[in-house]
Amino acid sequence: MRILITDDEPIAQDILETYIRKIPDLVLVGKCRNAPEAFRIINSQPIDVLLLDINMPEVTGMDFIKSLKKPPLVIFTTAYTEYAIESYELNAVDYLLKPISFERFLKAIQKANDILQHQQPASKAPDNTVFVKADGKLVRIDLQQLLYAEALRDYIQLHTTDGKKLIHCTMKSLEETLAPYTQFIRVQKSYIVNIQYITEANNHTLRIRDHSISIGNTYKEQVLAVLNKYRLV
Repeated sequence: MRILITDDEPIAQDILETYIRKIPDLVLVGKCRNAPEAFRIINSQPIDVLLLDINMPEVTGMDFIKSLKKPPLVIFTTAYTEYAIESYELNAVDYLLKPISFERFLKAIQKANDILQHQQPASKAPDNTVFVKADGKLVRIDLQQLLYAEALRDYIQLHTTDGKKLIHCTMKSLEETLAPYTQFIRVQKSYIVNIQYITEANNHTLRIRDHSISIGNTYKEQVLAVLNKYRLV
């Protein structure tokens, strides 16, 4: 479940991030301070659940949701009780009052998960697993969890949502294996990234979680074309 936090209070952001890290299968896509920042991310990559404060500068959480044609599932996180009725009129999954306990947060996430499960099509989901040859054996890679691949001399470090995995493989071989999957793009000699996890980008660098990756001159034209397609630059 891909989650975006939008709250102008850094402490509130940190608490929610801590809760997210405790729950398997939750992916924190980013943390925003206001609605314009959230709008940019929502329009550049898939978001399943938006954790949204109500009283924020520039645009309130309520007005922000009303402005979206196809909003993600919304869980309001606020210190005010008076917006509860309006939140459910906007089909909010839940309405969490600060300070938010982990137990209450978990209950809201379970509600969102139930809704998402019912939204899944009946047909079988596409296979997002590939196998890479490494040290004479096959290593299974779940592409949904692969953030980016980093070349380290004769090895490649796979950075995933579950941690890191070191494999003995060439960058060329990995690039060929990932070629059929359009969410992956090589951005420089040493990096292949999953564009679904890019949270920030400009003409020279991009960011995935806390890691900044420079865009190589050889790959710049192709990378910028993809980033422009998804409105990341």
